[in-house]
Amino acid sequence: MIVRKKGNYYVFIKQHDHGLLSGELAAQMAKPIRPLAKTLYAISHHDWGWESLDQSPLWNEETNEPYSFEDYPMLPKLEAYTDGITKVVAHDPYAGFLCSKHYASFFTNIDDPVARKFREQEYSRQNKLRPLFTEEEEENISANFRLLRFCDDLSLALCFNEPGEKPNHPWFKDGILYQGERYQWVWEGRDRLRLVPNLFKQSFTVEIPYQVFDGYRRLVGRDVYRFTVMV
Repeated sequence: MIVRKKGNYYVFIKQHDHGLLSGELAAQMAKPIRPLAKTLYAISHHDWGWESLDQSPLWNEETNEPYSFEDYPMLPKLEAYTDGITKVVAHDPYAGFLCSKHYASFFTNIDDPVARKFREQEYSRQNKLRPLFTEEEEENISANFRLLRFCDDLSLALCFNEPGEKPNHPWFKDGILYQGERYQWVWEGRDRLRLVPNLFKQSFTVEIPYQVFDGYRRLVGRDVYRFTVMV
């Protein structure tokens, strides 16, 4: 879950919904993506593994607050990562490779033994998948990996804030770095925003489903954030 405190309530956005938003953003990029379908599948499904965990939010019994993906217990999180990558690989090895590369990058400088085991497991998986790729797929691995990370960040920056609010999460308050340039979400009211500088081919509307829980862990509402990305 992506969890945001709002007064006495908590806003929950499912990780897979955030992933699908990442894919929508990628699909609207003006610059050609090669191979298109496989790369968009990877970006849209990179958080597929969270689907089962997000069916029932997990609460921290010590703080009486819900876990977000940032502080979720390591072992079940890594098990979910592994399961999600495996499902994407079963659909398409190239898409699965990109997801594996994405998740392994989270743990490059972490010496926790469980995290290290996961990282080595994914390096091994990548080595087995790579010989399967076409020349075009191989040539575009680095660019598509960077695009996955960028669209992941673009989507997260939207999910961490209420529509209309300037991104204030520490990860994104100074913008999102991509290919040597910083990009910012700029709101023009609550239901219109722009990416500056622009990377999209046309204006488009996106939706983010969310749930609201109270401090007693009760689901008290669900709705959809809906807004238009302008060019």
